[in-house]
Amino acid sequence: MKISIFRGVLIVIAIIVGFLAIKYSLANLNYLKVDAYLYRWEKSEQLTQEELSNAFIASDAMLALHGHHPHYLNMTAKLYEWQAFLNKDDRDSVDRSYQKALILYKQSSELRGHWPLTWGYMANIQSQLGLLDQDFYRYLDNAIVYGPYMKEVNLLVAKLFLKHWGNLPGFSAKTGLEQVKRTLHTYQGRDALLTYAHSIGKDKIVCTVGRLNKIESVIHHKFCQ
Repeated sequence: MKISIFRGVLIVIAIIVGFLAIKYSLANLNYLKVDAYLYRWEKSEQLTQEELSNAFIASDAMLALHGHHPHYLNMTAKLYEWQAFLNKDDRDSVDRSYQKALILYKQSSELRGHWPLTWGYMANIQSQLGLLDQDFYRYLDNAIVYGPYMKEVNLLVAKLFLKHWGNLPGFSAKTGLEQVKRTLHTYQGRDALLTYAHSIGKDKIVCTVGRLNKIESVIHHKFCQ
């Protein structure tokens, strides 16, 4: 009798484990679809409404199966950022997309508060919405606290610092310049930052930081000649 009960319990456990394994595997398959779209768009900065719709379908399925996964929430938020990019000529639509993205990033930060990029993404959304408030500074500070030497964080914060140059009373210029310097010490970050700085007319600031820190690759960069 005891053996039969024990076997029954094992069968139930096996069924539950099998169900969860299938559930999370399906969620991961949809995650891979979303990831492929995001990777392609990041490289080309081109997307269609059809692609975006397909990505959202995969995202909805992913979250329905594993809605409390912080990385899945971040990826869905990224889709809303790309939706804003696609509809950039409609300001109301852009703001709605950014607000939806911010809600998802906040949910993610509650589940994984130590992940620096989520805080950086939220600071960037606040910037896009024109909300340089206390939340913006808190998000910025947390990104730096949790990822002081993470190259993606350094680049993101450096861009925000340059974008709002002279208009961030709640953010130390020394800290911002340090993020610029750290970004310039990485190959991909250096090129991305110089290209961005040039596009907004702030390349002289970046070039000066490079010269002061004797970063040869910056000194001889075409934007610093």
